[in-house]
Amino acid sequence: LRLPLPAPLAAIMVRGMVLLSLGPGELCRPIYSRIFAAEGLQDPGKEESPAEAGHRHQRQRLRSKEQLAAVARQVKSSCILARQAADKPLPDFGSVVTEECAGLQDSDLGVFCLPAGDIFAEETTVVWMAVLSLGFALICDPSENLTLAENTLRLMVKYFSEHLKLLIQGNDLVLKTDRIEAILNTFLPHGQLMFINCCFIQSLEKELNASMFK
Repeated sequence: LRLPLPAPLAAIMVRGMVLLSLGPGELCRPIYSRIFAAEGLQDPGKEESPAEAGHRHQRQRLRSKEQLAAVARQVKSSCILARQAADKPLPDFGSVVTEECAGLQDSDLGVFCLPAGDIFAEETTVVWMAVLSLGFALICDPSENLTLAENTLRLMVKYFSEHLKLLIQGNDLVLKTDRIEAILNTFLPHGQLMFINCCFIQSLEKELNASMFK
């Protein structure tokens, strides 16, 4: 779990992102997660010592990790329900995924809302996408532009697949964290959604390639 980078609060549009394994049974393992806007645990009117600040930071980190794990479980449930409603077969989690069949054609996309106090203190909206046995989700404010969030998520999943071969079984994602973050920093800087066209995407692709292969 990566804690938020400093950024103006006005620029924060996406609260967090989670990449998860849609495992069999009750298993639902977050592979990578990042918080852009964590919920504060400090009393604004109270001064704290460095030790107290350190303890609060640890509690905030643990709380964010638990929140993202809860979102991951919701994403898995939503994916299963969506596939069942569409009379689509559930992914065969035990099968070996080859590079030839690891495309994004058979993907599922959905949105669900989390009431205030359910997982987060405030109401949130989760945009998710599932491809084979992997799930991807953006945690947004309820007033966010969901169409823009969906387009951004689709774009990032495309680059996750191309640059990291995430859908190929056996890849060690721990060794590719820097590439995951490079994609996030390019297409979702500080959690800010961007309106992008084809020309802008080409420019971002050059920026991404430069950051990955420098």
